[in-house]
Amino acid sequence: MSRRRAWLEILLLLLIVAVSGLAVGMLGELFAGGLPAPVLLILQGVAIILVLTLLLARAGQGWRDVGLHPMQRGDVGRALVLLMTCMGANLLVLLIVVLTAPGPAREHMNRLQDIAAIVADGLPFAAIASTMLFVGVCEELTARGFLLARCLTAFDSVWASVLVSSALFGLGHIYQGWIGVAQTTVIGVIFAIFTLRWATLWPAIMAHAALNTLSVAALTSVDSPKSVLVFLSH
Repeated sequence: MSRRRAWLEILLLLLIVAVSGLAVGMLGELFAGGLPAPVLLILQGVAIILVLTLLLARAGQGWRDVGLHPMQRGDVGRALVLLMTCMGANLLVLLIVVLTAPGPAREHMNRLQDIAAIVADGLPFAAIASTMLFVGVCEELTARGFLLARCLTAFDSVWASVLVSSALFGLGHIYQGWIGVAQTTVIGVIFAIFTLRWATLWPAIMAHAALNTLSVAALTSVDSPKSVLVFLSH
């Protein structure tokens, strides 16, 4: 694939994400009371993955070419390492924010709790976990699969590819505010580094799904102390 085509597909991906987000939002408004957030997340994810599958096919590729290899026995252990690394990095970012900007940090936590309540929508834990697994699959196929692969073609530097793909991943979470963008960018960098090291998407998919599930569960739990919410939020 040429560098020019890689750049075009990166820009096309950004357009797809933006348009699909607007489309599912409008679709939700067509129904009385709106569609549940999990349904909207699934609709957007399916739309994005279908379009990216077509783009890969046009390039004579499949998802295996961007890291979706058959799962290996060691992938679960790798996912646990990745999850713990992300939670540690997340805690460090939040501690810095709390110490330097306590007001915005409190606003950020309130925003995350509101988002988690919308996503959970009174669903049982199994349904939340299933939804977050789907989100993890879609976001990792998109960010550490398609986007990172195209950035590796567009740039001469692996680090530039990691940083640009992670920054775009972070900006995709702009609804969480600037703290959320910073957190998800850092997480994106960690996911990208380990994905390139292990040459498979499965550890990142499992860690991403687990992180999201734990975050939603903690943020919607009335009994959870604030420190736990800060530790798990993303």
